[in-house]
Amino acid sequence: MLPEYQTFLDSENMDSFWEMVRWLMFFIAPVIMIFFAADAIKLLVKAIRKGLGMEKADQDDDYDIYRY
Repeated sequence: MLPEYQTFLDSENMDSFWEMVRWLMFFIAPVIMIFFAADAIKLLVKAIRKGLGMEKADQDDDYDIYRY
């Protein structure tokens, strides 16, 4: 049997819930942002290298070119 919503969602329970969410975000969000930032930096470096011509674009074609 579930408690009634008036007693479950009182101000004390909601305050404790948001306090837990705040601490969870405080500790977990920076770790998640670091992983996303690392991927973004990899993509940025790849795009810069491709734009400057330092990275050869797709020379491993799946087909052969014959010139007669």
